[in-house]
Amino acid sequence: MTSKAAWPAAEAGHADPTQSRQNLLSAVEHTRSLLDAMVRLKEDTSAAAELAKRLESVLELLAEHVQPVEVMVREDPPGRTAEGRENYRDRSPVSGILNPIAPPVQLTMGADNSARTTTTLGLPYQGPPGRVHGGFVATLLDHIMGYAAGTLGIWVFTRSLTVEYDHAVPLFEPLDVRARIEEVDGRKVWVTGDIRVDGSVVARARGLWLPPRAAEPG
Repeated sequence: MTSKAAWPAAEAGHADPTQSRQNLLSAVEHTRSLLDAMVRLKEDTSAAAELAKRLESVLELLAEHVQPVEVMVREDPPGRTAEGRENYRDRSPVSGILNPIAPPVQLTMGADNSARTTTTLGLPYQGPPGRVHGGFVATLLDHIMGYAAGTLGIWVFTRSLTVEYDHAVPLFEPLDVRARIEEVDGRKVWVTGDIRVDGSVVARARGLWLPPRAAEPG
């Protein structure tokens, strides 16, 4: 372990929430750049020792500020209050602006129970050379299709998802991801989605979303 970093003492009182959020968003962008740089490093890089030392000191800085795991995984309020929904969106691993593993994704919701986004994925999402990992292709489709299902105004969860990989999904090219509700049958919400490159479908999916069952009476 390295010695504890000599960080400046925190100022008394509370930081301005707007400025604090902007600073955090900037830090998230730096972390995304760090993730991209990490997957490009050679194993014998001479920067490894200094990199590990500096990252350890960053973690020491954060140690007293991170929220407990119990707070982050609690069932309530996510999805049940405006604050909970905003926190869920911001921390999402696919579209969360405060989650550095999420690619830059901006969701658009349609009045026709549809959802759409465009994004470009880099090396942190690589599977086969030059291609997006199939697992992340499925994750991207699941996410956008879940948002389409959510246009009904209810909290829903994925029950099943079938993905067809028509072609390789390329890195470094704009991906047009679309989803829409196909059918609503009682509690069942059937959704379709696809990913397009230059107008051609490279992956498609169909899935079933369900709302949670009402708690059984005690």
